[in-house]
Amino acid sequence: MVQFARCNALLSLALDASGKGCRYVAKGETGDEVVKDMTEHLNSVHQVDGSEMELNIRGVTRTHGSAVAR
Repeated sequence: MVQFARCNALLSLALDASGKGCRYVAKGETGDEVVKDMTEHLNSVHQVDGSEMELNIRGVTRTHGSAVAR
């Protein structure tokens, strides 16, 4: 199953590269892949050290079709 986390669940007022509300979705087969994808996004687009937000990323990670990630 695909797991995902939304940037705006972490940084609710964050803007993307074009100045609009960020709607990036990090995806992966595992929680670790989602953390890696989101960390890279946070670093490159928002200049936020995503490594400091690992627990937050895991907390908002969901499994497609589920309210809670497994």
